Amino acid sequence: MLSKHGTLESAILSALWKLEESGLITHSVKDVYNAINQSHEDKKAYTTIKTVMDRLYEKNILIRVKQGKKFYYRTSYSNKEAIINSLNEIAARYCDGDITKLSQVLNSLNENYLVGV
Repeated sequence: MLSKHGTLESAILSALWKLEESGLITHSVKDVYNAINQSHEDKKAYTTIKTVMDRLYEKNILIRVKQGKKFYYRTSYSNKEAIINSLNEIAARYCDGDITKLSQVLNSLNENYLVGV
């Protein structure tokens, strides 16, 4: 799951995870469009967001449900699951699969160092 997401893909996932915290399971492209354009200075076109959301659906990163003529989306996994899976993959690649070793490395870093990397 440690696939690299483009900047807009990451923004869409972050927006959906935040919207899903409100309790609603599915959200329209317009919901995501509004969320992204409220929090970013670089405004994105509705059609661009829709195209990227459709691609995320094709990659099985989003789930799409049709209601009437409209599609609604939700993430296939939570933010926490994405982080855990990514950390496990990093541990497998760089720490011989030892998550404890990765944890020790992370604990030894301070927040200032991580921000500057």
